[in-house]
Amino acid sequence: MKITTKKGDDGLTDLPDTATGIRNNSRVQKDHPYIEYLGTLDELDASLALCEIALQSNGAAGFSSLIKKAREGLFATVNHPDIAWLEQHIETLEKENPIHGFVKTWTNPTAAAINAARTVCRRCERRAVTAVTANNTKVEINSPLNAACAWLNRLSDLLFLLAVAEEKKSCK
Repeated sequence: MKITTKKGDDGLTDLPDTATGIRNNSRVQKDHPYIEYLGTLDELDASLALCEIALQSNGAAGFSSLIKKAREGLFATVNHPDIAWLEQHIETLEKENPIHGFVKTWTNPTAAAINAARTVCRRCERRAVTAVTANNTKVEINSPLNAACAWLNRLSDLLFLLAVAEEKKSCK
């Protein structure tokens, strides 16, 4: 596969079929809301990969496997992994690490990396919302992203609690 095609030099890119559900070979601006969402999703995956590696090297295999499973679901366009799975892990982490106010500082590098990934996840969620509500474009984007918004919202909660748990481990 050739990487350099020069097709994007005019500021346009191909709109993936998954955006509309129909194969139409549309070309859109590179800052189209759906392209922005996909780019932020890619950025989130890279951030989560760093978290997964950091957790593995810290011996936190359980947390690392949670991140790995979340990464596997990032690019699902219709069927994101079960939200109930995320909620189950959120509930467990909340019980193990009760939150008493807003966490303002991160002293553990892994916790800080997870928290940074959480902020990228929140941005990705905002980009998904923008893509869902982009009525001023010729391309209709809706149902796959509606599920993505809820899934990303839960994922950011899970990431916050993972960061808290990692921070707590370093304070013992």
